[in-house]
Amino acid sequence: MTQRIAFFLPLLFLSTFSFAQIELGVKAGLATESLQGESFSFNRDGRDDLRFALTDANYGFQFGALLRLPLGEQLTLQPEVTFNSAKTTYRFDDPDTPGTEVVFDERYNDVNVPVLLSYKLAFLRLNAGPVGHFFLSNTNDLRSQDGLDRTFDTFNLGYTLGGSIDIGPLTLDVRYDGNFAKYGKTWTFDGNEFDIDQAPKRWIGSVAYRF
Repeated sequence: MTQRIAFFLPLLFLSTFSFAQIELGVKAGLATESLQGESFSFNRDGRDDLRFALTDANYGFQFGALLRLPLGEQLTLQPEVTFNSAKTTYRFDDPDTPGTEVVFDERYNDVNVPVLLSYKLAFLRLNAGPVGHFFLSNTNDLRSQDGLDRTFDTFNLGYTLGGSIDIGPLTLDVRYDGNFAKYGKTWTFDGNEFDIDQAPKRWIGSVAYRF
């Protein structure tokens, strides 16, 4: 009996120690959407005269929570769940009304679930891992007007690379977030569909508080 207790006590101590090292945190940050300008032409009555262009991708914001799980002295697994909101600007031209153009904004919201593997190098943590993007909703100024509509994929997969610094309970994080899928799925105009032929990329800077 004494031998069993002596055997299990170190295991219990190690389990308690590992659990004590698990950290829960909340975070918030800003993201810069990186999308190149892109133009499209629509055929109407045999003429390619309607033009639609992606002109700008603006700053977005995000907030959420993280869990830091130690895997060793230098390795850490860090899953996160963050709500992300971003905005893009488009221009719509119709030659039937010369000298005029319609500029409108679209805002979309999604939930990001990165699972980061972190390696501690001196004071710096190097982070990398996959990111799941779950689409929630989008709004734009021209929805349901002039036959223009927008559809998104409900899920796509991306990746993230970056670094972070711990200062007491605070973590300062900068990362590059890429995407394997294209930006959304399709725009529809008068029953005709077209794809935006690029994948979104963004730089994300955030601050987290760990408990």
